[in-house]
Amino acid sequence: MTKGRILKTVLWALAVVVLFAGMAGCFAFCLRHKFSPDPPPSNFPEPANALEAQQQDIEQFSRLLAMDRSFSPAARAEADRRIAELKSEHMLLDKERFRVALMRITALADNGHTGLYFGKGGQNLMPLRVAQFADGLYVLRAKSAYADLLGARVEGIEGKPVRDVIAVLEQLHGGAEGWRRNNAATYVQSPEILYGSAIGSRPDQTNWTFRLPDGSEVTRTLPGEKADESEPRAQMTRWLSPQKMKGESSDWRALISDDAGLPLSLRDFNSRLRRAWVDHGCTLFIQLKAIEDADDQPIGDFLSATVNEMRTHPPCNIILDMRFNGGGDYTKIAHFASHLPDFVPSGGRIYLLTGAQTFSAAITATAFVKQAAGSRAIILGEPVGDRLTFYGEGNSGCLPHDDLCLHYATGMHDYAHRCDDWDRCFWLNWLFPVQVESLAPDETIQMTFADYTMQRDPVLDRAIALAAD
Repeated sequence: MTKGRILKTVLWALAVVVLFAGMAGCFAFCLRHKFSPDPPPSNFPEPANALEAQQQDIEQFSRLLAMDRSFSPAARAEADRRIAELKSEHMLLDKERFRVALMRITALADNGHTGLYFGKGGQNLMPLRVAQFADGLYVLRAKSAYADLLGARVEGIEGKPVRDVIAVLEQLHGGAEGWRRNNAATYVQSPEILYGSAIGSRPDQTNWTFRLPDGSEVTRTLPGEKADESEPRAQMTRWLSPQKMKGESSDWRALISDDAGLPLSLRDFNSRLRRAWVDHGCTLFIQLKAIEDADDQPIGDFLSATVNEMRTHPPCNIILDMRFNGGGDYTKIAHFASHLPDFVPSGGRIYLLTGAQTFSAAITATAFVKQAAGSRAIILGEPVGDRLTFYGEGNSGCLPHDDLCLHYATGMHDYAHRCDDWDRCFWLNWLFPVQVESLAPDETIQMTFADYTMQRDPVLDRAIALAAD
């Protein structure tokens, strides 16, 4: 080949590379512009008084909510009606009731990803942390002055049955039943939210009735404390672990002193990416608490190491625990999840453990495995935290005065049907297609408080028992 022809070939190759790079860049730009649009500007003049500041917050809230694409026409009309009602009242609402009013409007979207959240100041919190079990709400974490309440069952809040209170708080966030219940168990820890919801009589404290471990009943007044960065904040399932969170003060006590006796799934809870061989056998346990890089390990490295280990020591079964996984970037796990069945023999199974906190990209990853494995995938636990059709992606914006921000969702995901509407469907799903009939558990299994105190995980136990058959 002559030098001229070589040069021409190189130039053509460079042109093709530049063309594809340009197309990829254009796609990325359009994708971001379409599905992660910037929030509307908050360009308000200096308010003359507190009422005008609140009116500006309502106006910006209205602009942000208009960015969300998950509302049905009827829900949008109702949201607009309530916003107009707030604007027309021209009466200053106290901070707590104003915030809850906006939360209720946001929840009309009935979409798990659409939500109002607190900024750096946050809402106040009690000196307790509680978790919902199949048989009730129990105290799993407490400051030392309230350590006598550890292990107590919550019987009533402000004189109301706890189930009624949780039902009210479930209306402050949209989405599937389990996801709303999960958020309600977080909201219930704030006297400000209880007061704003017309449950409590004061925003700075709340009265709770407990059934103590010895069977006696006691009512306590619990203060609402402004939580700084050292206060433990997380979804309710985090309190199943006694491990200290990063920055957590020494004043906090856990019901169980350490995790040494806990089941495999609840040990070393601060590690988001884990794997272990069950009882040193051939069943591989993989636990992902997020689909993103961990503090000390990129998820890509973890998944590559897991693949290498499975090639060296082929598992007879795999248990994939996604119960504590709130999501992340599903493109980082798509290939791994779609090929996970390749590492299990024809007679083996993949046991997918799911729960209400299995959310967003964790649902997508679970669907990748289910799609690839078919009947070889067995789902155990509770339903995932969202429906198979939901809106995700989007962006966030904050109010100009109140310490509130709103995440608006813009891209539709439909894992039950083919999604071809370019205007609504999230485009990356065409590059990473997934379609499943259902992600409902093959066996619904819940953890009771007795299970936990006896240091059992009935979901994991069932997966291990099935794998041993």
